[in-house]
Amino acid sequence: METGKHVVLVDFNAPEDWSFIEALEIVTKKKWEIVSCVNNRLHGGVIKKLRRYVMYFWLPLKILFDKNLYIQIIAWQQFYGLILAFYLRLFHVKNAPEITVMTFIYKSKKGITGKLYFSFMRSAVQSGYVKKFVVFSKSEPSYYADLFDVSESYFQSEVLGIDDTAKDYEDNIVDNKLYLSAGRSNRDYDFLREAWEKADCKLEIICDEEKRSNTENISYLTNCHGQQYMQRLAHSYAVVIPLLDEKISSGQLVILQSLMLGKPVIVTKNSTVGDYIKDGFNGLIIDKTEQALLDAVFKLSVGGYYENISKNARRSYEENFSIYAMGLRIGKYFKE
Repeated sequence: METGKHVVLVDFNAPEDWSFIEALEIVTKKKWEIVSCVNNRLHGGVIKKLRRYVMYFWLPLKILFDKNLYIQIIAWQQFYGLILAFYLRLFHVKNAPEITVMTFIYKSKKGITGKLYFSFMRSAVQSGYVKKFVVFSKSEPSYYADLFDVSESYFQSEVLGIDDTAKDYEDNIVDNKLYLSAGRSNRDYDFLREAWEKADCKLEIICDEEKRSNTENISYLTNCHGQQYMQRLAHSYAVVIPLLDEKISSGQLVILQSLMLGKPVIVTKNSTVGDYIKDGFNGLIIDKTEQALLDAVFKLSVGGYYENISKNARRSYEENFSIYAMGLRIGKYFKE
């Protein structure tokens, strides 16, 4: 009979009635707990970054000392699981809890820092302490298997899901001249800035690392998170996501938040976005060129076309991308 805990490690304030946990428990027939160490807002400054990195190492260290209390661990924040695996390998721990790393993403870095970062990631992936790495596009298992020299079976492709909070923003007035772009990981804001100079709409970029002065048609918001960010998203007409590296999984959260609110998404081509956006149906996938972006903005200026994309965006969220549906999909691994 099992006597340990089954837990999900998160870096945000998950609700007690979180539907992801509900779905896990239905599929696995086990009780799951939430362990939260909030650091998802610690971006944009040296002190905040330092605090975030300390938390990345502190929570796994705490779990290491209490490892016998746990049976299965889902690391929603990937670094909680990766650093725990690193510790377990470092100390050659036996009878360790089973770890599943969610939202696994690796983005290469330059210089000596990049080499150290890659060595750390490879060590964690090859440690043998992580049973499964969940990625959010079909192209990534083979890519990461080759990159880290491990079996492709370690990686499982799923689609991401998020909670439905659309009703909280029903009263927001939409500005039909305002486009929004948000996120830090793998974004090419330099391309977006240059291409947007010829657009006749306003653009708002929400990113803690883009500390620039506003221009005539581009404005910037930092330290904009949670409900404030969602209100800006609900206020916008559509969303633009310029991706830098075509092989890296990124942008899914902003895509799903946009679909949930019925916002058409313009996203540059990437090997992962096709799992979420069907070009011309619930959004637009474009080449990363100025003309392609301007053409997409023009298409969305047509009322009937915009309305169809918007309706399809919301429908695709309801049918495929809820957090409950994702919990059911993830739960099957533990049932097996």
